[in-house]
Amino acid sequence: MKKLILKVSVIVAALSLMNATISAAECVFGYVWRDAKDGDDACVTPAERRQAKLQNASAANNVRPGGGAYGPYTCRQGYVWREAVPGDVVCVTPQERSVARRQNSDSHKHEQ
Repeated sequence: MKKLILKVSVIVAALSLMNATISAAECVFGYVWRDAKDGDDACVTPAERRQAKLQNASAANNVRPGGGAYGPYTCRQGYVWREAVPGDVVCVTPQERSVARRQNSDSHKHEQ
């Protein structure tokens, strides 16, 4: 009986540790990962996530045809890299990049 209780205690402790690890990467109720790019786990509203997906879908329209100083990722005049996460070179308006930066700084407020 003591062995069974010990095994159950070990299992419960392991599950608690796993739950704490998983929860650290979750968003609070009502928020979702932005997922602007793989690895983007900033917590945003579902509407903000949809906006990031729309930006991704129109990315090809916002690069300079034929490339430029930054190769194929050179943005058209008036556009800048979103930089939601390192390596994010989706071209958006400067205002949209500001929104992504604000989301990054506010994201920790929406994590569990």
